[in-house]
Amino acid sequence: MDKLKLFWRLLCGLLLQGPRQLNFAQAYLAAWNRHDRDRVVALTGGGSYSDPLSKGALSGAQLRQHADALITAFPDLSFELGDAISVGHGVVAAQYLLSGTHTGPLPGAFGIEQIAATGRRILLPGTIFLRFDDAGQVQVSNSFDLEQLAQQLEFIALLMPREMANYQFGAFYRYNLGNDTPPDAIGITWLQVRGGEAAFEHSARITNQVLQSFASRPGFVTGIIGARPPDAQGHSSGFTMSAWESLEALEANLLPNPEHQAVVHQFMKEGLAYATHSRVYQLVRAKPVMIACAGCGKKNNAHKTLRICSQCGAALEAAPAYW
Repeated sequence: MDKLKLFWRLLCGLLLQGPRQLNFAQAYLAAWNRHDRDRVVALTGGGSYSDPLSKGALSGAQLRQHADALITAFPDLSFELGDAISVGHGVVAAQYLLSGTHTGPLPGAFGIEQIAATGRRILLPGTIFLRFDDAGQVQVSNSFDLEQLAQQLEFIALLMPREMANYQFGAFYRYNLGNDTPPDAIGITWLQVRGGEAAFEHSARITNQVLQSFASRPGFVTGIIGARPPDAQGHSSGFTMSAWESLEALEANLLPNPEHQAVVHQFMKEGLAYATHSRVYQLVRAKPVMIACAGCGKKNNAHKTLRICSQCGAALEAAPAYW
């Protein structure tokens, strides 16, 4: 096909399809701004929608669930179109300003079911692309800066490799209710899970539930959960560490714990975990926690009876909670 014929076909496509596609794009964004989830899903039809939070292309019930989550988290969510909307052969592109206030829960991950509202305001530039196939189905790609979103919400956004030489990377969180008693015993459980995202999230969720049950019991100091999300084979791994004031406190509250027993049964008897291993460690040697004086920088025992700096006499801050 020579260049003249190709140009003519493109021109005809723009003249015939351009206005219809432009109207569709405007209706699509209007549905989002009205928070009309049903209309968003209906307009997407047999096509798909994706954005940096969707974890892939969505349609139907999955898209409805995603839209529900965004609008619940940001009840005033809106897309303000920029000056120019570009229309090409089967493509509509538009720049916008995304705004909203985080006053509702966001879906969590790594065993945290929900992220509590921060009350913070977001204001993000973005670009939306609508690509129409020969059958008229639309693939919507909604793009904005995920790192900028995280910064505005005061979240953490890290770009890390899954593995590097002998290193393996993942995420962790710490759970502490303010107990600053030095721990004398530690329980650690390590496990591997196979079965992809669903098995990983289920394992992380029930593990977090056990950690919360530990925290309500006498002698609990700190709990830490770490996890590596599923790889290409659907394999994931994680660990739980709980620190206790004494070995007696650990044994009194860990073994008869019904939440813990239920999770152990899932991992060991129901096949949720591919591999699992637990150990308990008791204190052999310890040094005091040392903190810096805010006045002169001299290190002092954080748990000393007289809470003043041994060098300048300034008052010392409270001892940090372990760990």
